Amino acid sequence: MQNEPLQSYISNLPIGAPGALLVEDRSATNPIDIDNLPQGIVTGSNLIQFPADVSPQVKSSVSLSLLAAQRVASNDPVILSPTQWLERHNTVLQNLSWINEGGGVVESSFKNIDVAVHKAIIPFLTAAFGGAAAAGALIITALNQLEQMDKDSPWITLFDRESRRFNVSEYQFSVVEVEGDTVHLKLAAARLDASYGLTQVLFFKVKKQHAAFEHANQAFTVNASLLSEINSALKMKLMNLTKTFIRSLPDELLNGDLGA
Repeated sequence: MQNEPLQSYISNLPIGAPGALLVEDRSATNPIDIDNLPQGIVTGSNLIQFPADVSPQVKSSVSLSLLAAQRVASNDPVILSPTQWLERHNTVLQNLSWINEGGGVVESSFKNIDVAVHKAIIPFLTAAFGGAAAAGALIITALNQLEQMDKDSPWITLFDRESRRFNVSEYQFSVVEVEGDTVHLKLAAARLDASYGLTQVLFFKVKKQHAAFEHANQAFTVNASLLSEINSALKMKLMNLTKTFIRSLPDELLNGDLGA
């Protein structure tokens, strides 16, 4: 039995018009199959890691939930700051049946200089994901090997572009875990101000000792059956955006074939 108020909420989400998308995105190659997502993907400004044995429907529903939250927050005209954006993003997730388990934003600093941002944030992500060996392993590997990849590859271009908002770049990283019927989402983020540059911030080298930035973490849970209920409605609502805003990580990375 469908939850009609929830279905109505999804159908009325203000996600922005497809006509506003960039021309090069409309003709992008390697279109994603939303019903057969790999273990690692980028959804807009969020790099997501799934467990190897999670169902295709859970992958799809999680990815579409996060895409919906991003699009609503980015298209809300009353949102004027990164903090408001994150609050709106999280509110959409909660309205999609995700339970907010708490989190927050902390002022931090990079202790080393002459290190690229993508490597400098790894210790903070490792702590945010709990330090478990499997938690965030694919994300950490992707960041460690970033300089070996093409900076203009579709997933890096998307991740960098969608992370820019207001006067900051805010990169999000999510680890999905499943325990029984419960889906856990651990979200970590690194927020860097415009002083780090306007393009390819992940490759930017930290030049100022003890350079400041903000890192955030948030945890959500949801029952897998609730994700199943909203899957079709989210697909219908976001079908025109998935090819533009969802990208797979390269096969070499997913298969562990990139060099150390």
